[in-house]
Amino acid sequence: MLSGSSHAFAEAPADRVRRWCILQIKIWMYFCQANNEKMKKLLLVAVMAIVFLGSCRSPESKLIGNWKVTDVKTDFGKTQLPPALEAHIIAEQKKISFRIINDSVMVLMLDNNTHEAKWKMDKQHNISYYFTTQPHTVNKLGKWNGNEIVSDTKIPLGKLVVTYEKK
Repeated sequence: MLSGSSHAFAEAPADRVRRWCILQIKIWMYFCQANNEKMKKLLLVAVMAIVFLGSCRSPESKLIGNWKVTDVKTDFGKTQLPPALEAHIIAEQKKISFRIINDSVMVLMLDNNTHEAKWKMDKQHNISYYFTTQPHTVNKLGKWNGNEIVSDTKIPLGKLVVTYEKK
């Protein structure tokens, strides 16, 4: 676990830019009521630019949805575990799923229990989260590679690699 401040998780709604653009269009439309052809062309270019910018979704918005474990790999090195224990560890990991609701809130699900958490992704696409009841305890979820979130965790027995895919 990483420790850090909850200030790194300041909420920044993904729709803020879109709302600003809509406001700008409304202002332009108000001032362009005249039959001026140049103003109409300028308004058309502005609308096209705003539509283009709106279609450029943030990486965070691409993560919104339900995520489930699709693969679990273990590397316990020289530690020999009974096959039943290793199978149990893998089965427990496969029970974990989560839903990313928006650019800062997620819900973790395990055995019919849900836990809301705040999350963020850094520039290297590492995803971390914290529970609102423990804002100073930041946990590593994994790294997003564009399609999957891969969690590479060292545990006392060795290494555990869990892959999540959006469903």
